[in-house]
Amino acid sequence: MTTSTVVRPLAPSEVTFAGAGVYMGYAVQVSGTLDLAALTAAYEALVRAYPVLGARLEPSDDGGFDLVAGTSGAPEISVVDGDPHQLIRDQKFDQRVVLSHVSVVRDGDTASVTLFTHHSIADAYHSLAVLAELWSCYTDVVTGRSPEREVHPYPASIEELLAERGIEKRVPPVPVPVPVPAQPEADVEPVVSESVVAEPAVTEAPVDDDRHNAPLVARCHLSVAETAALVELGHREGVTINGLVSAAILLSDAELRELPLTQMIYLYPVDLRTRITPTVGKTDGTNLLGSAKYLPPAESMGLVELARSICESLAAALAEGAVQQTPLHIPKRNTAGATPPPGMLIVTNWGRVPALRAPKGLRITDFRSTLVSTPGPDVPRQPQHPSGGSCILSTFGGRLSIEIHHAEAVAAQQKRRADCIAAKLRDAGAVAR
Repeated sequence: MTTSTVVRPLAPSEVTFAGAGVYMGYAVQVSGTLDLAALTAAYEALVRAYPVLGARLEPSDDGGFDLVAGTSGAPEISVVDGDPHQLIRDQKFDQRVVLSHVSVVRDGDTASVTLFTHHSIADAYHSLAVLAELWSCYTDVVTGRSPEREVHPYPASIEELLAERGIEKRVPPVPVPVPVPAQPEADVEPVVSESVVAEPAVTEAPVDDDRHNAPLVARCHLSVAETAALVELGHREGVTINGLVSAAILLSDAELRELPLTQMIYLYPVDLRTRITPTVGKTDGTNLLGSAKYLPPAESMGLVELARSICESLAAALAEGAVQQTPLHIPKRNTAGATPPPGMLIVTNWGRVPALRAPKGLRITDFRSTLVSTPGPDVPRQPQHPSGGSCILSTFGGRLSIEIHHAEAVAAQQKRRADCIAAKLRDAGAVAR
């Protein structure tokens, strides 16, 4: 009989994702020769360098969860033959066993390689840094170098990091968005990212046992030229790409939902790593995210005007310190079952995906996101979000990508939504050119 080594209890900002069993997937599409033995060695080295990836969760006596040190190293990589665009193929996810996983879906000389991390232990900024390290380790193994890296301590919670910096909860509390799981925010060129605004958990019905399928995805994927045109527009108008994309999404959703713009509620996560002092390294914390809320002030606003208003609103909230202390208002146990208002919109921005190393003979062609929720039998299912899908933004290879993860029942609706957003962004970029 083995004795579990408890690292620490999960903080409120982390417990939400444990209750819903949320794993986020960071996938790359590759072409060429993928050495599975080298990938296995790289993942094993990664787990040795970041022990939290090999840890697990156990329910605690107070109704929460404990982070428990792993004892068996990295789990075996999952390898299946099939369509590489289907990132999850009946893999099992169990937070009681391990908090990370690597999955390969291959078809000839093309494949998807997805790093999954449990959202309790890492947000997108954290996970993307780890993803870059995985491919660096892989390249070293293939080229005959050692993949071993410096061992990192277990990451701290945002609550602990804020307390160390003297940031306290304000009274009256800042309203917290409907509590359900989410992801990070960044800045696309001044770009995009993710936050503690808990995004609606994906609760697609399991196939059987502990197996889970990924949600469907509607995607807006701009070309390098189209993305560059938006960057140029942002520079000229003094707004971020994140602001422009947020404005396009807001305008599209108001149009498709047939709601006045002033009835929309735009919620999004904000990365706090560089917005608190001293700053925090990408993998030094778990979910270092604050919550921002934007309410459009007028019913009729153009895309650039709306983008500027969004950027100004965020700048004011950060300067006032309101966003930085929002994580402290997360209750110990988020309550499920609340129905989101019809105008609520939650968008997560992962920002610019870092450069990924690859050895000669293997080419990384695309980056995709996915997510899966594995709630226990006693966890109530979350209500369907009015937008019908979780929206994740990222930029890879100079191309802006907006992925809407959704259930099959709303596939046509979400395809229209992605097309509408793409049209508004392309029109804005064409004006810039």
